[in-house]
Amino acid sequence: MFGRGNWAVYGLGKDSLETFVTSLEDRAVMVAASQLAASAITRYSSVDTVGINPFSGPRLDEEHPLAPEQEPELAGYSTSEPDERAAHTLSAEILDCEGYGVTEAQFRLHATMPWYGLWAVSNEWKDVSDLSSIKEQRSYRLMERPYKFLQAGDKKNIDQDTLGINAPVRKQVPVLLDFNDGRVYIESTGKQLLQMITVRLRLLGLDIFPVAWTYRGRANWPSEILNRLYEKTQYQSDFQKRADEASRFKPSEIEKLEDKEVESIVRSFFSMTQLASDLWIGISGPAQILLHDASPPIGVKAPTSATTLLNVTSEARVLSGSITFQEHISGTTKKGEEYTFRKDLLTIALNDRINFTDVGAAMLRGFGIPSFKKDILREIKYTKQVPSIDRFWGTWLHEMSNGVRMIEAAFRELLDLDGNQEAGILPMPVATPTAPTKEPAVEVLVV
Repeated sequence: MFGRGNWAVYGLGKDSLETFVTSLEDRAVMVAASQLAASAITRYSSVDTVGINPFSGPRLDEEHPLAPEQEPELAGYSTSEPDERAAHTLSAEILDCEGYGVTEAQFRLHATMPWYGLWAVSNEWKDVSDLSSIKEQRSYRLMERPYKFLQAGDKKNIDQDTLGINAPVRKQVPVLLDFNDGRVYIESTGKQLLQMITVRLRLLGLDIFPVAWTYRGRANWPSEILNRLYEKTQYQSDFQKRADEASRFKPSEIEKLEDKEVESIVRSFFSMTQLASDLWIGISGPAQILLHDASPPIGVKAPTSATTLLNVTSEARVLSGSITFQEHISGTTKKGEEYTFRKDLLTIALNDRINFTDVGAAMLRGFGIPSFKKDILREIKYTKQVPSIDRFWGTWLHEMSNGVRMIEAAFRELLDLDGNQEAGILPMPVATPTAPTKEPAVEVLVV
């Protein structure tokens, strides 16, 4: 988090806030949903699980672990049916353990805004040994030759006698809940992990529903937006000149422009367009260029390569690319000298994978807030104080939510949509009503 990454976006029912807060205050609910319980289940049942930790304690379960003799009780409790749980009271050593998050305060990111954060921890039961090296060792000792030189029958015997070492493999991703905008943000692109996380969150009372980037009647709208930007680009002659120079000279031999602002643009982008809102959007690589309808797309990284390809044929167009939103800022120094500079506000990859329909999520691929770290460090420099962890998380969520609104507004403008047309991240139509989530014995955490 806090850098460039890939985020899955889901819809969040604002009315589920009260139920969610009630769950956060219930020790019996939270210990069963915790990473403390999930890791115990993985070890004792050899299954994949997902548990949660509060945002300020990514490995809270390891800081305050349970005694080994208490783990079987917690694992059994967490995988039992709800009615069985109601009849069972966990020992005080488990309920009072500090190795799991409980109470709203441990998950809330802002005193007045309904923002929450947590870590979703995946525990995968898998072979962590290097089986190839084990096979090679046995082949040397038993057959006195490398494994690749064995006969098929000998290889089969070695394979059958080779046993690996299974252990939990841990991976965790940040999850942000914005009840103000009705959005859930999960930093992951893994289909199974996203499904397991959403199941886990629903069991805490959250109303999570599928959404998608939607511009009705525009089947290829990502490419349409990119080409509308390219058609209106400024600095076209500068881009072309730099592409010509790149075809004739080595990078070290290309003379930089005296205008540092323009030099920065042609070095990083192959298109730079000003919107009516005064924001600027630049297109850079990695990108895909289509020379004509019958040809396969060509992948490029260097901006000069994209410029060259787009001038090969009159039909050439942009299929995908990374876009950067910029703000053009001007000011005056203490000496009265005027200056201008460009501030990168956010980045996002725009392509045909912007929706992950298999899991019902809109995607923010390659999403980043380039100035986030600099702005925080500048604040620390002037205030002489380091913000609290919830401030880091809350500020990121705030700027990411603002960024999504900025993207939605810019896309609406570029596609010439009026205010009455629904567009942006919208709920996906569901054919049949979703049945109420029932918590089964082991399927609570296991997929």
